[in-house]
Amino acid sequence: MTGYPAITDCAVTAAAMRAAAAIIEESGLPGLSVTCSSREIAVQVSAEAGTAAERAAQVGQLAGIAGTHAYRDDSTAGAWSSVRASGQARGIPVTIYTPLHVRTGGPAGDSPLAAGPGGQVVPVPGGKLPRGHRWVTDLDDAPGAQQEAV
Repeated sequence: MTGYPAITDCAVTAAAMRAAAAIIEESGLPGLSVTCSSREIAVQVSAEAGTAAERAAQVGQLAGIAGTHAYRDDSTAGAWSSVRASGQARGIPVTIYTPLHVRTGGPAGDSPLAAGPGGQVVPVPGGKLPRGHRWVTDLDDAPGAQQEAV
């Protein structure tokens, strides 16, 4: 049986909303997408907020407000990457992120590209990130001309 959330859940969600408002006001950043629940605050810096580098800097600014640092988060299961931070606002867990566009290339031109530890850019058919690699995203310069199969 489903019902309405308990009053305490509503109070915690309201506290999360106030904490999110404090983050927004302190940052002075427009256009943030914020979701609050009784468990956490999620803040997305959307693609409309600027270039990948500008959005990453905004995540870094918000991370500082939340008492943490931004980091690159590359999925190993699929061609997906983001800049993200996990911290707290008024004792409530907060996740801050912006998605990154994974570049494509390779013989067919549609395979996601990954960079190895030495910087070698390779196409990854199937999109499963090889160990020790990271996705090549819109934070990177245009991928080098030298590519090899994985």
